[in-house]
Amino acid sequence: EPKMTDQAIIERMMLPMLMESSRCLEDSIVENPAEVDMALVYGLGFPPFRGGIFRWADEEGLGRLASAAEQYIELSELYRPTEQILQMVSKGEVFHPI
Repeated sequence: EPKMTDQAIIERMMLPMLMESSRCLEDSIVENPAEVDMALVYGLGFPPFRGGIFRWADEEGLGRLASAAEQYIELSELYRPTEQILQMVSKGEVFHPI
């Protein structure tokens, strides 16, 4: 069995969190990306220097992450990119515009 890369491990852990966080925005459970990022940093111990899941996604590139997520759908539907993320990728948008 081939050894899993560090990047693959990070993606397999982070992408479901990203998609579920995006669903929370889509379903109006939270109002904005900053709320999610703060909750993850202060509530779950997400690394503060990463700024939260949405800040991390902006830095990594939503297009790259959406493509990576598609590769893992066969493992679980949790990896399926949300409609919100797909639309943002097509428009070149980010969660935290500067």
